Amino acid sequence: MARTKRETFYAILGVTKESTPETIEAIYLKELEFWERLQAAGVLEAKDKILELTRAYLTLVDPQKRKDYDSQLDFEFVLLDGKAKDPEMEEAYDVYRLGHQKTYQEVISEFTRFREEMSDTLWILKKTTIYMVLNLLLYSGLVLVHSLWNETSETEKTISESASSWGSGIFLFLSGLGYLFFRFRFLKIELEKRKERRN
Repeated sequence: MARTKRETFYAILGVTKESTPETIEAIYLKELEFWERLQAAGVLEAKDKILELTRAYLTLVDPQKRKDYDSQLDFEFVLLDGKAKDPEMEEAYDVYRLGHQKTYQEVISEFTRFREEMSDTLWILKKTTIYMVLNLLLYSGLVLVHSLWNETSETEKTISESASSWGSGIFLFLSGLGYLFFRFRFLKIELEKRKERRN
């Protein structure tokens, strides 16, 4: 599959999105002088480069044209881990956009929503894991204390083991109820608060 060239007008001129019209003009004139010398020396690519530079300059130096250009520009397309865009990611974006007939902003909006949902899922997983580990530690501690406490005679051991199995069952039952309350009541409320803060 052919790759789509995605060099922005900013990249063509070597400026940033925050550059002022004065800075853009100064850089454009410097680049133009360089490429005009090459054109005079007979470099064939110079003419195309001059046209490309001029087109970029005329767009970015005019406030309204620049605003219109920025509104359609996929300037901030990044990977989930925050790395700058690369050719493979750009190609994936092109395939997705052409296949779904969506604008860049719609694709980014869906991507942002997916990232937020993934973040919420990982947050819930982290909290429930902490709950389960604390329960396991508490249960292990109770079993250890119980075994140290009950180093007694055979008859008492039989009664103690029977009580211990009942105690374990009750603990696991209460732990399960606690998990259901924690996961579907407490975390649900906290998740709503988290979404409100994000919005």
